[in-house]
Amino acid sequence: MTGRWLAGLLMAALVGPVMAADMPASIPFDAARSQASFSVQLLIMPSTEGRFERAEGELQALRDRRWRVRVGIDARSIVFDGPDWLGRTTRSEKFLDVDHHPEIRFVSKPFATELLAHGGDLVGRLSLRGQTREVVFRLLPSTCARPGRDCAIRVEGEVSRREFGMTAHRLTVRDRVGFDFDVFLASDLP
Repeated sequence: MTGRWLAGLLMAALVGPVMAADMPASIPFDAARSQASFSVQLLIMPSTEGRFERAEGELQALRDRRWRVRVGIDARSIVFDGPDWLGRTTRSEKFLDVDHHPEIRFVSKPFATELLAHGGDLVGRLSLRGQTREVVFRLLPSTCARPGRDCAIRVEGEVSRREFGMTAHRLTVRDRVGFDFDVFLASDLP
């Protein structure tokens, strides 16, 4: 889940040279424009996609001139573009178990500003369905001069369902779940 959205947010911090004293404590996501989506690969059909309608987050400036990203997603806000049975199954105890685990969280490890400029691996801890694991998402290079304002900050990645305790329907749904994030910021970077 936790992909494109996180990575893009991080790139926005590199719009220009930033002095540690000038860095804000945090830059919140623009929740109305940011998106978190996912894809599930079925064994006998093409992949199907869904999205979370409620996600929030922030880019935090650290004292050592590094950054950290925090993301929170309301798992109950899932909207599935695939068959109705797959949407019900995704919400059920066999998969996301949204009734018992309504929140998905990602907190990155601190990272250098260079990651925002050039893209690369974004490492952090993903909490999903009551399990927390270290994951690696990919921050993509920016496509505009002011990422997070003029274009989305893009993050993508995959997680293993099995590693988060989702082992049901192994004969019909592949293990890897793709996540994409398109992040816009609520304010300009310094």
